[in-house]
Amino acid sequence: MRRMRLVAPAVLVGVLALVVIGGATAKKPALSATPVFKLNLKPSQEVPPIKTLKGANAVGSITFDLTRNPAGAITSGDVVFNFNYSFSGLATVSGLHIHQAAKGANGGIVVGAILSASDAADTDGVGNITSVVTGTAPATLQAILDNPRNYYVNLHTSVPSHLAGALREQMHNPKKR
Repeated sequence: MRRMRLVAPAVLVGVLALVVIGGATAKKPALSATPVFKLNLKPSQEVPPIKTLKGANAVGSITFDLTRNPAGAITSGDVVFNFNYSFSGLATVSGLHIHQAAKGANGGIVVGAILSASDAADTDGVGNITSVVTGTAPATLQAILDNPRNYYVNLHTSVPSHLAGALREQMHNPKKR
């Protein structure tokens, strides 16, 4: 019985030592070079919500193509916008941006897609926008990754009542490729 009382504390000390040593040497998870934000932009998410665009949406993704230094800090990056949009009729898209603001608030543009003439107008209201924004500031990319819920994506149209935005979704944690 006395031997059992001495063995149990020794085993406990050994297990704790392994946990402490193992925890101190555990590697941090690898940082993704291509985080992908999957989004479904809707008029109901605009501030204020838009009720005249029922059924309109834009489904797609924003991908950060990042370069990191050996310490893991972002040194450069491109932002790839890829969205399929659908409106009930003629749509002239005038902008696609990442804005900085929490849910329920409007904010300034921090990354803007570059639209081509073919992106701008679709007579049937259905189309695709793919745009690569190069040279985005590393600090901006890191800020979005650190707190994506403080940013939203907004698709703008030329309809006067929707100039400030027609479809929106708040960003969230990205998937990693």
